[in-house]
Amino acid sequence: MLADEKIKHDEYLEMVEDNNNELAQLVEKKNEMLSMLESEQVIDNIDKLKQELLQFLNFNELTPEISHRPINRNNVKEDGTPVIN
Repeated sequence: MLADEKIKHDEYLEMVEDNNNELAQLVEKKNEMLSMLESEQVIDNIDKLKQELLQFLNFNELTPEISHRPINRNNVKEDGTPVIN
């Protein structure tokens, strides 16, 4: 529109500034939404972990699978002290 001389240069600059402000607001809103999405994923992961832990708490018989599942690694120090990760 500026090139076609339908608007003046100061009107053009005002429109550019308005567009830049709107773009900055949209980017900020996008980042907020991404943060919320990440928070929801964390909440989903916590819920999954909670459900898995509840399965372990509600058992009638201790099986090898139940006892080994939460254990990542077993080590024994030189003095015989066990270290369970």
